[in-house]
Amino acid sequence: MTDDIDAPGVRVWTVPLDRPPATVAALSRILSEPEAERGDRCRFENDRRRFIVAHGALRLILAGCLDVPPEELRLERGRHGKPWLAGSSDLGFSLSHSGEHALVAVSRQREVGVDVDRLRPGLPVQSFAERFFPASDARFVAAAAGPTERAERFLRLWTRKEAVVKAAGARLAQGLGLKVLRDAESDAESDADVVRDPSGQIPGAWSVRDLPVPNGCRAALAVAGAVAPRISGPHSVDEL
Repeated sequence: MTDDIDAPGVRVWTVPLDRPPATVAALSRILSEPEAERGDRCRFENDRRRFIVAHGALRLILAGCLDVPPEELRLERGRHGKPWLAGSSDLGFSLSHSGEHALVAVSRQREVGVDVDRLRPGLPVQSFAERFFPASDARFVAAAAGPTERAERFLRLWTRKEAVVKAAGARLAQGLGLKVLRDAESDAESDADVVRDPSGQIPGAWSVRDLPVPNGCRAALAVAGAVAPRISGPHSVDEL
């Protein structure tokens, strides 16, 4: 799985997480002790298996990019949980998983964040948006035709905010007030938007765009800088 990633670009992989027991067992053997312990803390067995596959796939992808054995990678976590590679300063990456789907994004010399989440109709998304999101975001959610579209609009905003937070290594609370659509009053799909935090809590500019994912999910990618990077993928990791 060796891959050359050019400095301005980002490569994205999709990872289906429901795998046979033999695959889960093989991937569990390349996890670090802290990763294995985090997996063991999952309340449900299905969640534990998906955690193992997601983090094992991340190790395989990073090992392919660096041409090293996956079990030798030293992954550390920052103050707010942002992962980074010890001994490698130019490879930025991000992992997100929800339900049976995971996304991995990797970039050289640019911080990157990815987020995927499942649609959950019935949640009180409008009241949450009114309380925590900018007014234009709340109006965008409220203008939906019904509960399902309202949940879809909320999730589009949520994954974009989460992607920026993950890329910046910030706290989620710092990202709720970000305006992450060029025009939140419109439901038009924008290729990429430049996001800046007016409060200054998340410094710099971030290029944010939606990613194609299966129906019932939403996903977004955020990359440091005001210039949108070249995106390769999502590529499917269907052979682990």
